[in-house]
Amino acid sequence: MILSGIIIHPFPEGTHGDPLYFVFGLLFLWLSGKYLIDGGVALGKKLRLSSLVIGITVVSIGTSAPELLVSVKAAFANHPDISVGNVVGSNIANIGLVLGVTSLLIPLVVRKETLQVDGVVMILVTIGFIIMACTGRILSLHEGIIMLVVIFIYILWLITKSRKKEVFIPGIHKKGLSLWWVALFVIIAASYGLVWGADWVVRGASGLAGSMGVNERIISLSMVALGTSLPELTASITAALKKEPDISMGNIIGSNIFNLFGILGVTTLIRPIRINPKILNFDVIYMLLVTILLLLLGSKMFGRRLSRWDGLVLLFFYGFYIFVIYVNKNPDFFNIGHVFNAICPS
Repeated sequence: MILSGIIIHPFPEGTHGDPLYFVFGLLFLWLSGKYLIDGGVALGKKLRLSSLVIGITVVSIGTSAPELLVSVKAAFANHPDISVGNVVGSNIANIGLVLGVTSLLIPLVVRKETLQVDGVVMILVTIGFIIMACTGRILSLHEGIIMLVVIFIYILWLITKSRKKEVFIPGIHKKGLSLWWVALFVIIAASYGLVWGADWVVRGASGLAGSMGVNERIISLSMVALGTSLPELTASITAALKKEPDISMGNIIGSNIFNLFGILGVTTLIRPIRINPKILNFDVIYMLLVTILLLLLGSKMFGRRLSRWDGLVLLFFYGFYIFVIYVNKNPDFFNIGHVFNAICPS
């Protein structure tokens, strides 16, 4: 990356410095993502953009910016397991952890349109990703372009469909930065902070994987994914506390869609992404299963709401997943991988 050559590396190499790089990298990602949203919202207001357009563009991209920068940096550093594992793990964390915690705080009412439209898109995008990943177990440049075109059409459709609506977006309905040039400076500084944080996270995660005796797949699916999901957690809880539960659900669904096709689409522009068979044979399947579980819990069958009991179920599935990938490193746990191999053969 262009800025990587001037990034400072103040901590020592090896086991003493790796945790510091990882922790401070996550802190940089979280703070930079927050200020990127604040600066983008303020600049958008100065340009007289609607809250809806700002929300779909600035807020959605802002909450997914840590995942994007980590995956892109990992691609440049030739760590494909971090590029893919970060995205897959973040999607699992968004559903199991973020919505689990949010619905424990405040039960979430789910609109019918959210599931029948955006939920269906999320399922189709997930299946589309699996199909593409099965093709030689690699995401190529032309597949990445297809992903980006789909995301572009989806965003245009959202804006066109809702152009007359004014909705609450976390972080928008508050006093913003008063001067446009200050807002622009904040955006530039936050963008640099994201690059800096991503560099440190990838550096620390790679080192931690070696020092802890685990592979990059496990680190990226758990610790990296959890850290890069902090903006989604903040946005969802904020929306729930503001009595806007549908925004909490929409934020996660939109983020998961953008993570798979937007982030991985951009990453393939750098280099083709080889998919680790272990990620494809277990982690991707688990992501699909929790996605289906979310849509079932939010369906009419369960009263179109995520209750506190539903939140506990989601948290259980997330905790179970973390337990499995650390304790049982066999990707064919419960023979799920063998079943999937019939669909996506080696």
